[in-house]
Amino acid sequence: MKCHNGSPNDDYKGPGLENPHPFAGADNLRCTVCHGGNPLGADRLASHVPPPPEIGDDQFQLNNNTAYFNRLTLTGIDKFPDYIVGGKTYTALDYLQFINPGDLRVVTQGKSCGACHAGHSDVVEHSLLATQDGIFGGALYAIGVDNAVPANQGLYEDTAGDLAFRAVTDPAYVLDPTNIGAVGDMIEFPVFSVRGANGPDDIHNNPDYNSLLLPNDRNADNTVITGSKLANLYHEQIAFTCGDCHLGSAGANNRYGDYRSSGCTACHMRYSLSGRSGTTDPNVNKIEPLDPDDIDPPEQSHVARHLIRTVAKTLPSGQFVTGIDDYTCAGCHQGSNRTVMQYWGIRLDQNADVRDNVQYPLQPVSYKNTNGDTRLFDPVIGNNEFNGRNRNQYLLEEDYDGDGRDDTPPDVHYEAGLGCIDCHGSYDLHGGDAMAADHPIYSRMEQAVAIRCESCHGAVDAYAATQQGLDYEGNTVDLAVDSEGNVLRHVTREAPGTYYLTSRLTGARHYLPQTMDTVVDSGKVNPDDGLPIYTKKASYAMGRADGNASTGLGPLQSGSAPNAFSHADNVSCVACHASWTNNCMGCHLEGDYDLGNNFSNITGQRIVFEEDEADFVYQNPFMFQIGIDTHNKVAPIAPNTDAFFKYRDLNNVDSRRFGFTDRNGGGSNTLTSAFPSMSHNSMMPHSIRGRVTPTKEGPRYCVNCHLTDYSIATYGAAYDVFRTAMAANDFTQLDFNLLAQHFGRNSGNQIDSPFWVHNAAGLGSGLFLFDEFGCPVNPLDDDNDRKGCDNVPPNTVFDLARVYYNMDKLVNPNGFSNGSNNHSMLEPGVGPSLRDGAANPNQAGPLGATLIQKLTDPVNGVVLDSWLDANSTPQGDASNWVN
Repeated sequence: MKCHNGSPNDDYKGPGLENPHPFAGADNLRCTVCHGGNPLGADRLASHVPPPPEIGDDQFQLNNNTAYFNRLTLTGIDKFPDYIVGGKTYTALDYLQFINPGDLRVVTQGKSCGACHAGHSDVVEHSLLATQDGIFGGALYAIGVDNAVPANQGLYEDTAGDLAFRAVTDPAYVLDPTNIGAVGDMIEFPVFSVRGANGPDDIHNNPDYNSLLLPNDRNADNTVITGSKLANLYHEQIAFTCGDCHLGSAGANNRYGDYRSSGCTACHMRYSLSGRSGTTDPNVNKIEPLDPDDIDPPEQSHVARHLIRTVAKTLPSGQFVTGIDDYTCAGCHQGSNRTVMQYWGIRLDQNADVRDNVQYPLQPVSYKNTNGDTRLFDPVIGNNEFNGRNRNQYLLEEDYDGDGRDDTPPDVHYEAGLGCIDCHGSYDLHGGDAMAADHPIYSRMEQAVAIRCESCHGAVDAYAATQQGLDYEGNTVDLAVDSEGNVLRHVTREAPGTYYLTSRLTGARHYLPQTMDTVVDSGKVNPDDGLPIYTKKASYAMGRADGNASTGLGPLQSGSAPNAFSHADNVSCVACHASWTNNCMGCHLEGDYDLGNNFSNITGQRIVFEEDEADFVYQNPFMFQIGIDTHNKVAPIAPNTDAFFKYRDLNNVDSRRFGFTDRNGGGSNTLTSAFPSMSHNSMMPHSIRGRVTPTKEGPRYCVNCHLTDYSIATYGAAYDVFRTAMAANDFTQLDFNLLAQHFGRNSGNQIDSPFWVHNAAGLGSGLFLFDEFGCPVNPLDDDNDRKGCDNVPPNTVFDLARVYYNMDKLVNPNGFSNGSNNHSMLEPGVGPSLRDGAANPNQAGPLGATLIQKLTDPVNGVVLDSWLDANSTPQGDASNWVN
C-alpha cells in the first residue's frame, strides 16, 4: 500500500501554504473529505479504502491484465460489485473515490468535488467531454445506422446525440426546436465483443461475423443496416480506436504525453508528461514508469504536483501558481484535428511522408522536424515519443514554395504567451453554465462552445461588448462577454475602446486591439509598440465598400461602383486568419478478432476485438477549402472522417474495405453522386495569423478564394479545360503534373492559380481520386507503403477506370453536396441561405451554388481587378487605395 504521510514535504498543503483549496489540510484526517474512507482512523492506513478483489494489489495486477487495465485507466471500476474487507462493506465507488476523488462517477454522487461543486459536476456530466457523443454518435451517424434513442430519431436533421460513455439523462428536458442539439437522454455505448458472451449479437466465437458475409449488411446507397454485424463491428472499432478521450476514465494512461486522470482532476490536477511523480512526498515512487513511453504492470502514473489548478494566481503564501496549461489539453486534443499541436505550430505527419520523401503531391523545399524541441522531447527524461509519435512524425517547420517562410507557423496567440484556457474558460470547458438551473445534454461541440473571436476583439462595426462584473481579483470592472452573455473575468475594458486580457495561464497582461480600429482610422496606437492599429490592408479586406470612411475602405474594384459589401457580413474571422489547416485524406481502420489481452474502453471487460490499423493515406497542411459552418458563415471546411473499414474474422480472413453513407444519404452514395467524397466538416483551425512576416506565412489573402485578372490572363485556357473536365467527371483531361505544381508548390496560392480557387470553393483539385477500397488513383504517387494500396505503389496500377471517390470535390457546381456532414445549423433559417442548391440547407456543409459561381466562374462570376496577393502585396488597381 502506497501512502502519503501528509508531512510538510507533500505538495498538497493547507490554507496559506501552497495549495489554494480550502480542504487541503496538513493533517491526515482531512484527506478523507475528498478521498473518502474512515475519518476516525487512528493512523493513515485505517482511513484507506482497500481495493475490490477484482483489482487487488500490485502483485495481483502484475499477473492479471484485466485488473491492471482497470486500475490504470479506471474504466470499469464502477461496474464492480460491492465487497467486504475486515467486516466492512465497500462499494466500487468508495474505492474509486479513494484513488481519484475527482472522477465524475464519484462527484455526480455528491461526493468529493461534488459535495461543494454540485453545479459544476452536473454540467460536466452532461458535457461532450464526458459523453463523447461527438465521436460516438457522430461516427454511427456517418455509417447510416438509426439513432439508438427512439425519442431522438429525426431531431436536428437526424444528427441528435444518442451514445455516451455512461448513460445520462436531463430530468428537466423539454423539446425545444430552437435549442439545437439538446436531447433528454443518451444511452451507454454498447459492447458486443465481451469475451465469453454468447448472445446472437456477441462477437466471441460467433460464425455470423464471417468477413465474407459483411457486404450483405449494407443497403444499396452504402448505408449500414441497423443492428447488422457490420454495424456492430464498426461500432467496436470506434470504441477501441477513439473511445477513451472522455472524462469518464483516465484514458489509455500508458505513454509519454498521455498520462492523465479522469473527471475533474483530468484538467485540474495534471499528471506529469512522463508519468513520474513530481511531488515532494517521499512515499511516492519517483522512478515509475521506468520507460515513460511504455508503462508496464504494475506501474502507475502520477501527478506532476498535488496541486489543484484553475487560473493563474498568487497564493496567500506569496507563491505564484500558473493556470491549467496546454499539456493538460494535448493528450486528448492531439487526436482528431490535432488542435494543440497546430496551435503550437507543429504538424503531425503520421506516416513520416516528408522524412521518407514521399509527401504528396510534392515534397517541401525545406523542413525541420521536432528533434531538439523540448516541448515534446525532454532531454532529462529521455522520452523518444510524444503521444506515441516520434520526432519525424512531428514537423516544426515546412516551406513548400521555397520563399523562406514557414507554411505551418504557430498561432499568434500562442506566440504571445496565451494558452488554451485564455479562450476556453468555464462555460466552454464544463459544457455550459454551472450556475444555471438546467444543464442541457448537447450532441456536438459547437452547441456548447460560446467563445468567439469577437468576444475579445469586437467586430468591424463595434467594440467588444461588455458588462459590469467581478474580475478574478474581486474588483468590479467592465468585462467582455462571450456569445452566450457569460462574462470573461480576465478580459476588461479599461477605457472606451481600450481592452486588456490578463492571461488565465500566466497572469500576464495583453493589449487587445479592436477589429474596428484596424478597419477605421481612429488614430489609436498599440501601447506595446507605439504602432498604429489601423492599416489600409485591414480596412480594404474587412471594411464596407460604401464610400464612407467611417466603415472602412472595403474591397473596392475599379470596374464597379461601391455596393456596401463587406466580407464581415457572411465570412467568419477564421476563414481568412487561419493560415493552415490539418487535412486527412482517407482514414483506414481495421479491426481484428483477437483473443489476446484487449479490453473495452467502455466497460473495462476483456474483449475479443483489437485495432490492427488506424492509418491516414494523405496528410497535407494547405489544401485550403471553404464551406458554411454551423453559424451560417463562410469558414474553413475539410474532408473529415473519410473512413474505410475492414475486419479480419476469427478464421483470419479479411473482409473487403468499406466506405459508408450517412443517415441523410451523404457520403459514399453513388445513387446521388457519380463520384462521392465521403465526409466533410467545417472546422476551427487554431493557426491564426495577423500578417505575413519574413519567416512565417500570414492570413489567407484575396487570391485564396477569388479569381483575378492575372489568374485568368495567365492560366485561363488551361483552367477552362480543367473546369469542364471536373464538372463532367472526365478525369482523362487532367494534367496531373500541372496540378501537382499548382497545389504542391503553392502554399497560400502564391502563383495566383485559378485551380487553387476552384478547389477552395469545394469543387476539388483532381489530385485525390480514390478507388472503392481506399487506394489512391493517381500517376504521381510511387510510395510502395501508401495506406490502402497493399504495398503496391499507386502509380504502377494507375487506371482512371478505377476511380470511385473524388475526395476533395465536396460539392457540385449546382450546390448539391457530394458527401456527408453531421452538424446542424445553430440558427436554421436565420439570414440568407449560403447553401442554395443543397439537399440539406439546415446543416453545415459546402458552399451554395451562388457563391460557387461567384468565386469560380470566370464569365459569370467575380474576377477581381484589385486584390492582395498571397504576400499581402496590393495588385492590380489596389495600389490606388491600399498603398
